[in-house]
Amino acid sequence: MSTSIDVRTVVSRHSPRLSGDDDVILSVGNGGFAAGVDRTGTQTFCGPGSSETRVNTLAEWGWHTMPDPPAAPWESLPRPYDSPRGRALHMDLEEGTENPGPTAAWFRENPHKLSLLRFALSDPARGASPRPEEITDADQQLDLWTGTVRSTFRYRGTRCTVSTTSDPTLDALALRIDAPGLELVLDFPYGSRGWDLAADWTRPSDHSTSTQGNRIRRQVDDLEYDVLVHGARPMPADGQTVRLEPDPGRGALDVVLELLPRASRAAPPAATARGRLPEPTGPAVRERAARFWAEHWETTGVLDLGAADDPRAEEIERRAVLSRYLQRVHAAGELPPAETGLLANSWHGKFHLEMHWWHAAHFALWGDAPSLRRSLSFYATALPVAQETARRQGCRGARWPKQIGPDLRESPSDIGPFLLWQQPHPIHLAELVRRADPASGADPMLQELVEQTALCLQDLLRPDGKRLGLGPPLIGAQERHVPERRHLRDPAFELAYTAWALRVADGWRHRRGARDAGELTAIAERIHSPLGADGRLTTFRAGPAMNRSDHPSHLLAHGMVPPTGTIPDEAAGAALEDALADWDWDSTWGWDCPALAMTAARLRRPQDAVDALLLPTVKNRCDRAGHFPQRPGLPAYLPANGGTLVALALMAAGWDDGPDSPGLPARWGARHERILPLPAR
Repeated sequence: MSTSIDVRTVVSRHSPRLSGDDDVILSVGNGGFAAGVDRTGTQTFCGPGSSETRVNTLAEWGWHTMPDPPAAPWESLPRPYDSPRGRALHMDLEEGTENPGPTAAWFRENPHKLSLLRFALSDPARGASPRPEEITDADQQLDLWTGTVRSTFRYRGTRCTVSTTSDPTLDALALRIDAPGLELVLDFPYGSRGWDLAADWTRPSDHSTSTQGNRIRRQVDDLEYDVLVHGARPMPADGQTVRLEPDPGRGALDVVLELLPRASRAAPPAATARGRLPEPTGPAVRERAARFWAEHWETTGVLDLGAADDPRAEEIERRAVLSRYLQRVHAAGELPPAETGLLANSWHGKFHLEMHWWHAAHFALWGDAPSLRRSLSFYATALPVAQETARRQGCRGARWPKQIGPDLRESPSDIGPFLLWQQPHPIHLAELVRRADPASGADPMLQELVEQTALCLQDLLRPDGKRLGLGPPLIGAQERHVPERRHLRDPAFELAYTAWALRVADGWRHRRGARDAGELTAIAERIHSPLGADGRLTTFRAGPAMNRSDHPSHLLAHGMVPPTGTIPDEAAGAALEDALADWDWDSTWGWDCPALAMTAARLRRPQDAVDALLLPTVKNRCDRAGHFPQRPGLPAYLPANGGTLVALALMAAGWDDGPDSPGLPARWGARHERILPLPAR
């Protein structure tokens, strides 16, 4: 492995450059706050009357709850299921999400993320924003090394330039606008019940916007926040619109918009304690951002495939660089992110804990463990609620939900409450943090998180003669057997993952000198092998025939999950070949291709790993900004980006005491720095 990689060259050769014909949204942000921009570098082509959902200004504290109360309390929703532990209560929807009923619908929809403002160009002579067809000769580039989007275009023949930058730590945007004949206006929406909408522009009378000096004060029911305007004077206009007048004596508008939460019932604990900009000027924000991003790239992991004479290598490197940028912008805050990050809403902006590993595991592997550690604090906040969920299901410890918001209420569903594969994630994530920073193994919060998670995993196991199994009730990660949830048992991936996680948790017990060290390993050794009676690796150890659509989750048992000794390489290889030969790949999701690549890398099959990572499926397309659109309403999918980075860490750095670059062709001459190997077992 070389130690002479020119990091700036690797990063900068993938800075996206767009023309007016590219239907791609670039974004800036800091992990807990982000804004998307259209080809003007602003948010001109969204807002009232627009169907554009990808252009928002979102913060992880910006949650809104509708003022109308639910028809019944959340506590009325759990339903009883028979389990090996007796009666267990699950947040079920027997009729499915299409007909949830008014109470369940209210708790699925609330709270939801709200787009906090729209910053748009307007022509004061017309009293309206430019139309898309009036913007010509558009040229836009995101400079990955400085975190700034630079946009040039012509409006009615006049050349205009805009630069857009986010502060690296605080919730602020710097906008420098040289656009003769245009001004900047701010618009403010109401919250939306829409599954993928972060703004409702049809209810201007249901919220308030006022100005006090350079401060814009916002009241949206339970959400209260301010926008401080530096470098311009906010002037009230019609409805929920504020015009910005440049400070006298200045040429181009150089304004900073600083967002500060005042109150929100759904905000994370630290949100209202955020600091203020030390120097609230555009040049200062741009300088801070440039310094942050240069340091970020120079001190974290890098993969250089520039020596390869293969276009696939260039594409893989592009996906790696852009995924690292997008994850740091959209998924590095105090809360687990939504699957669309801070670009747009999906599932009302709530987060899915079975996806948290895919969002965040890569941070520890690519030299940015603090970004993973930040979001793990959420589990400490949610621990009492997770312990109560475990108690309702007859377990000790903490039972982690699938879908949840900052209010810590599990969302009702006919799928989520029965998933098991999010349960080992906190152990896995804590272990990756410890491997990156050994001192964190003594962190009491992480120790408690691992222990409480392991206790529940242990109690979820079902006695089955001398062996132990899982379920019922349950739904496997494949999510293709929902009507059978009362009877399903022993999905192969979950068996392997549970056994591995219990062994890891036992290691935490040993390191802190616990008296019961060794007990979890003994339990793990009793768990059923994931293989069926015929020695094959399929979705279930025994049970329904394999459904060849959605996630090929059984492959995770020997890829994402390190080899546990229960799945021979021959069985894993046969399962991989079987899936590649016959699967409905267009029904899969963005993280499935990285999952295949992990299995291939564990088997030291670099050609299969590369082919899997670039499998030409409808949900594995990576746009010019680095996003993986999945379907209408899902214009981005961060688990695909995070999964790509984990897969590439395994393909490049391998595992403990293993070969270097086991998942990349030797002829590519791959070089990498500061990427950690994954666990070998």
